[in-house]
Amino acid sequence: MEDFISVIIPVYNVESYIRSCVESVLVQTYSAFEAILIEDGSTDNSLPLCETLCREDPRIRLIQQDHKGVSAARNLGIEEAKGKYLFFLDSDDMIHPQLLETLYQLMETEHTTMATEGLHYGKAGVRPKAGGWKIRTDRPPRSFYLENKKAFKYFYKSILRGVGGKMIRRRAICSLRFKEDLSQGEDTLFIYQLLAGGADVSVLCCNWYYYRMHKRNASKDLSIAACRSKYKVERYICDSEMRSGRKENAIGKEWYILETMTVWYETGRRCRNAAFMKYTKNLIKAERRLKIFRQLCCWMKLYYYSFLYCYPFSKIILKVERTVWKICDSSKRYIKSQ
Repeated sequence: MEDFISVIIPVYNVESYIRSCVESVLVQTYSAFEAILIEDGSTDNSLPLCETLCREDPRIRLIQQDHKGVSAARNLGIEEAKGKYLFFLDSDDMIHPQLLETLYQLMETEHTTMATEGLHYGKAGVRPKAGGWKIRTDRPPRSFYLENKKAFKYFYKSILRGVGGKMIRRRAICSLRFKEDLSQGEDTLFIYQLLAGGADVSVLCCNWYYYRMHKRNASKDLSIAACRSKYKVERYICDSEMRSGRKENAIGKEWYILETMTVWYETGRRCRNAAFMKYTKNLIKAERRLKIFRQLCCWMKLYYYSFLYCYPFSKIILKVERTVWKICDSSKRYIKSQ
């Protein structure tokens, strides 16, 4: 008998996307699943659409709640799920027909805590091209295994940051839940806490998670409240890495925090939002009072101070830094290929 997989889909004001999202689950080559729609108090036609979908296929379960946010919706989905494995899917995205089956096989073979895949970025109203999303029977797709220490290094890349597209062994989650007081970054924190608990990861080398880009993507929210939430998560991760003795990871995270905050400042500058610029600049100034700041190399500190006191020069420094990293990365790939 096949193991059961629970696909958890939070739903809030996604009337344009929910049907195609759910249909991508219903055509999976793996049949032992349930699709749990957590309707989070939508104000558009999402609820009637969800009710229609439930009538059309018994594998779909609809659970309603007052609007409490995506974290509360996912937590309710975890509580209600019946599966050995939980798969998280955002309601404005889609998945390849073989994704559940392939991730399940990887986790069963490698006995991992979590499995994930690459992202395919597409426009909101465009479906994946059939050629790239056809059923593959010629050979098993490539994958690789990340033991826990290595998974931490990959955590700083997009492949492990969000929860969308992740299949997780239910018993590994235990009492872990998404933080409902966070408006942004809650899924990043959730994945980090799984890794901190010793999770290892199977990675499928196929872009089989279709991320639909549109104006309402939560990750594009750059309000002060959203940035405060994101900063709280990144600060927690950075401090936890330092306490855990992973100094290199902590320094990398601090550099990421500084870069992110300067992007926020540039956004405020471009939009002529004085309040947002002031908030982010004060946040940047506060970083130099932290112990981790003293651990940064001279190059990073130069970027930091030039940003505060000579903004045009900081742009040059950042451009040079990114060019150097690209050259170094290309050199590593060339050496490995020899």
